[in-house]
This record gives sequence, C-alpha cells and structure tokens, in this order.
Amino acid sequence: MKNIKCLVMLLLFTETSFAQNTGDLVIAKKSKINSVVLGEERTFFVSTPPDYNQSKDSYPVLYVLDGWTGVIGLANDLSGWNLCPEMIIVVIESKNGIVDFTPTKPKYDRDGKEIKYQNWDKLGEADKFLTFIDTELFPYIETNYRVLPYRICSGHSAGGLCVTYAFLTHSNMFNSYIAISPSLYWDNGLLNRTAQEKIGGMNLKYKQYYFSIGGNEIPGNIGEAHTFAKTLKIKAPAELRWKFDYLEKEDHGSQATIALIYALRFIYEGWKYDSDLLVAGGLNAIDNFYNNLSERFGYEIIPDVSTMNSIGWGVLRAGRHEEAVKIFESNILKHPDSPDAFNYLGEGYFAAGKTDLAIKSYEKAIELATTSGNGNIENFKTRLEYIRESKK
Repeated sequence: MKNIKCLVMLLLFTETSFAQNTGDLVIAKKSKINSVVLGEERTFFVSTPPDYNQSKDSYPVLYVLDGWTGVIGLANDLSGWNLCPEMIIVVIESKNGIVDFTPTKPKYDRDGKEIKYQNWDKLGEADKFLTFIDTELFPYIETNYRVLPYRICSGHSAGGLCVTYAFLTHSNMFNSYIAISPSLYWDNGLLNRTAQEKIGGMNLKYKQYYFSIGGNEIPGNIGEAHTFAKTLKIKAPAELRWKFDYLEKEDHGSQATIALIYALRFIYEGWKYDSDLLVAGGLNAIDNFYNNLSERFGYEIIPDVSTMNSIGWGVLRAGRHEEAVKIFESNILKHPDSPDAFNYLGEGYFAAGKTDLAIKSYEKAIELATTSGNGNIENFKTRLEYIRESKK
C-alpha cells in the first residue's frame, strides 16, 4: 500500500508541476512504453540529477523494479554527501508484482500438497519481465539519457526475489543487485537450490550483490535468507563482492529504507575521497584514487568538475600554485565545456602570476557560461575586470 500511495503522489506531483512555472521542483518524469514483450503499456518514472540539464556528464542508472519512488530521495541524499555518485533513477511502476517478479508457478506447497490456484491465472513471468527491461526499457533509457555503462537493480520483497533471480540467471543485465527482504521461500526455496547448483561456476567479476532480512519476518523467509548467505560464503567465486545484513530489530517493511542505505553504501564503499590526502598528494593522488575506482567498477571513472576544483583550490590555498594549475588544467581536459572549470583555472593562473592566461581562461568561462546559461556569469565578468585592472 505504501508503494501505491507513493506512486500516486508522485504522479500527481509530476503532472501538476509540469503544468506550473519552471520554479517548481520536479523529481521525476513520467514515461510509457508500449511493450511488445509484455503485450501491454508500461509506465515508469525517470529522475535525473539536479544539474543534469546544465552539464554533459553521464551517470550510472539505478533501476527500481517495484515502484518504490522513495528510493529517489534516499539516493540523492547519499550522493549529496558524496557517499555514492549522482545517478539516473528509473522507477518501474508495478502493475502486478506477483506475476512480474516470480520465476515459477509452484505446483506443490512445502508439505508436498498440490496447490489449487483460484485467483492467479498467471504466475512466474519474471523472465518475460526481465526481457522487457533488457530489450525495451534499457534501449529507451540509453537512447534518451546520458548513461554510463553501470546498472544497478533494486527490489523489495517479491521485487527482491526478482532481483535475486536476475542475479543468478541474467547476471549480465546489471552490475550490482540489491535484494531487500527477498521472498526466497518462493517455490520451496527455488533460488537457494539454483545458487547451490550454479553459482560456483558463474563469471561474477565486477559484480556486487547485497541482500537483507529483518529479524521480525516470517521464520521461513529468515531461514532461507541465512541459507542463501551460507551458500554464497561456501560456493560464490572470490571475485563476487556480496553482503548480507540481518536487521534483527526490523520487520518486512521497516527495514526497507535502512537496507537501501546500507546497500548503496556497500556498493560504493570507498567512493568518498579523503580531501586532505588528495590535497597533500596532488594530481598523482587524484589519478591513483580514480584509477583504482575504475578498476573496481569495470569502467572509466573520472572526478567531476567540482571535485577537481575543490581539491585544486585546497592545493592553491596551501601555496602550491604550479601544482594547483596542473589540477585545474587536468580538469578542463576532462570537462572542456565547463565554465566553472575555466573559472578555477583562471584563478590558478592568476595566483601563479600568469595574468594573460588567467584572462584567457575567464574569457572562455564567460563564453561557455553564456551558451549554457550558467548562473555565475556576472561573477565571472566581475572577476575578469579585476584581473585586467591588475595588469595596469
């Protein structure tokens, strides 16, 4: 019920905010796909980072299978504190999760009795749902948004079951998997049996899997979660990064928010840099830090504009002007369309006594700011005049 309420609120908020002035806060855009795979229309919501339209940066994508829009605020808060990167978040509306998220239609219950279905004509369409994501939703997102080659999948309860099923049987779809309180009891522990049979032979380099369970959940689900953790401990290949959190005081619903935070912090452990260390080490330390991140995640990761500016400014304040200039110059090579990068480079040149280069950098910053609509353009002009006056 909570997820449905969140979706309704987001839908109303999104539709009204687009109809009002541009000062409104819009947290996601509603989109639809007429799915050939599913034979019906599917709705999803896309949330982009706050400065998405003012930059040319690309971002990893977090796919939320079960319509939980609360993920948007939590992920944005963590990225705001640099505990994870800014992300594009795709929340897929859940029309009938028990159909979409279940990998099978069980024939027998735990006691071996044949199950008589009355209200569920369809069950076990997880493969079809995942095919929709893989062949229709991925291409739509990757055509219409600037994305990095890194996908995260998240789901709660039956959604967590689907995430775990994707991890075991569609392991190339995503790079990291978050299964919050997954319904691992499904079909008499089907996924536990699957993991025991195949996980030891899977190629899971660069893959990460997080799952959790609450101490106040049904005993069967708690038991299956602990069994799954034991299977991973014994049989998972060494290159897989995984973590299991047993949240003893939480129930099936109360742990969802906590577990998502724990999951993203696990996936992006070590993402937040130590500013003092990078300022002390200069450009070499910056390069080493991001090279190590790139090796861990399997794609090139570069520092964003503000990170390079912040570290370079620290080096500049320490009186190491030439080294600061190297950092700022490296920043414009990484972000050649950023007016803020040229702004800081101008300050570096000015501090190093290279006034002519400082003027050229500020002129470039103003040019780029004019094109992009950067709000700092008047500050850039004021600073440029000051530097020009200093030459006289």
